[in-house]
Amino acid sequence: PLHVAVLRGHLEFAKALLSHNPKLATDSDSLGRVPLHVASAKGHVEIARELLRVGPSNACLARDRDGRIPLHVAIAKGGRVEVVTELTRACTESSRLRLERGETVFHFCVKENN
Repeated sequence: PLHVAVLRGHLEFAKALLSHNPKLATDSDSLGRVPLHVASAKGHVEIARELLRVGPSNACLARDRDGRIPLHVAIAKGGRVEVVTELTRACTESSRLRLERGETVFHFCVKENN
């Protein structure tokens, strides 16, 4: 349910779900994405903030089945600048992580023309 709430941009419903079960912030879907991946892809900055506030500090380092963290997803989906800012603020080490092919976030920005 949290992935769907995040996908649809339903902040209040997402908050309600998280207040009842904060561990939902780390549940993966069939693609290996945690809710923060979904919020990052959709540019839902308020939901991303809530997930970063409630979830464990390492949620921003969670890798999907393609090896991407939420920061990579935010960049790939059109450079979600506000979300990128929140993610790098909350998790400074995310900007130094490399994809399996050795690419950093900066390589990813150039590759995605962001």
